[in-house]
Amino acid sequence: MVFSLIRKALVAESASDADFDRKLDLTEHLAELRTRIIRSAWYLVVGAVIMYNLFPFVFNTLTHPIMDEMRIVARHLPPDQRTYASTFVFHGFTEPFFMRVQLSAIGGIIIAVPFITLEFWGFVVPALTLKERRPFQAIAPFAVLLFIVGVSLAYYIMPFAVKWFLSYLTDFQGAILLQDPQDYIVFVVKMLVVFGLVFQLPIIMMALGRFGIIRSAMLSKYWRHCVVALTVIAMVVTPSNDPFSMCVMAVPLVGLFLISIGLVRLVEPKPS
Repeated sequence: MVFSLIRKALVAESASDADFDRKLDLTEHLAELRTRIIRSAWYLVVGAVIMYNLFPFVFNTLTHPIMDEMRIVARHLPPDQRTYASTFVFHGFTEPFFMRVQLSAIGGIIIAVPFITLEFWGFVVPALTLKERRPFQAIAPFAVLLFIVGVSLAYYIMPFAVKWFLSYLTDFQGAILLQDPQDYIVFVVKMLVVFGLVFQLPIIMMALGRFGIIRSAMLSKYWRHCVVALTVIAMVVTPSNDPFSMCVMAVPLVGLFLISIGLVRLVEPKPS
């Protein structure tokens, strides 16, 4: 349902102008750009307000993986240390407020991105022909789906990454973890965003193939080299840098690459 709404919005935005071929003068372009920038700013404000009110739910969702693992580790500690080892620790009385504001701002950007993208699309679409618009309208829902899959996968593996790091805590006799919540939230957001962006590989390759920058025949010929390169990329860009997360990113990335070869073959210019 979400993807159909996005596609309908793209089509509606394309059809909103009665005359696509009409040439706007510079003043009209600037006026339209200003209007769309103001609307985009409002989207950011509204998104931040929504996220501010949803903060308890979002915070509990993001911290669920580490809290469960911290409670497990705390069971092996003396009773007087268990409380401290299974809770977050702030270093200043202003940190809770600023953390809520920062997370609200990040969440507001995430909420506003689809609407800002539609504003951008509405601004550039008059310059595109009908033939040039169709690929964007078809790809947009696919890109959103891939991003959601990447983010979901990152959240799913988060407990395994946290458990791997916490396993080294036992190497230090009597040590307990006093976790800064802001550091953890930054870590989680980086994981989610990186996985979501990396899963855009088919979209990027289709765009490169459509403009003739890469060819499916070339990808098929050098697929082994590409697999090695993607594995190295997965090792570098995975924020947690633990072996399990790297493998979880590398395997789907290689699978998406192999699928992308067929997608590139569909969109690449045919030899005349």
